[in-house]
Amino acid sequence: LRAAIVAVNLALFGTTVLAHDLNQGASQASVIPADHAHGLPVLGHEVRVKVSSSMTNGRAYVFEVISPPGLGIPSHTHEVEDEVILVMDGNFEFMMGGKIYAATKGDIVNMPHGIVHGFANVGSNTGKTLWTVMPGASFEKFMNELSALSTKGKPDLTEVAQLFGKYGMQIQPPK
Repeated sequence: LRAAIVAVNLALFGTTVLAHDLNQGASQASVIPADHAHGLPVLGHEVRVKVSSSMTNGRAYVFEVISPPGLGIPSHTHEVEDEVILVMDGNFEFMMGGKIYAATKGDIVNMPHGIVHGFANVGSNTGKTLWTVMPGASFEKFMNELSALSTKGKPDLTEVAQLFGKYGMQIQPPK
């Protein structure tokens, strides 16, 4: 775990940052128990919110994504948010900038804003990833609205695309 924290800090900040340094200016310093999470259904995935954006003054939003085999998110771009993902379990493919990258347990994926990206669980088992999105405030609102669409049954793709656009993201047409 310590190695994963160091790796995430390196990816995020270019240096090792201790946890107490990250809490400066945060509205809540916390230890989040492993089994604590606020769950959201999102396009067939289970999203477990670990750190809300309010806990980081909007700078970050951290959540787990439980992805059934074969499920993913279509390619899209973000105008603002950067994403750093730790693969906790499973076999994934991340599509970034026109290339496909394999990622398995322990791998970290860095997806800066402006890069076309998407992902899929290509394994035969359920996979789990831990996402840190920066900044987080707007993305948290997006996820809550996307979850609301997901709870109404299979969401209309036009509504999903409009919601992405509302939050500065664009779904890329399939090739």
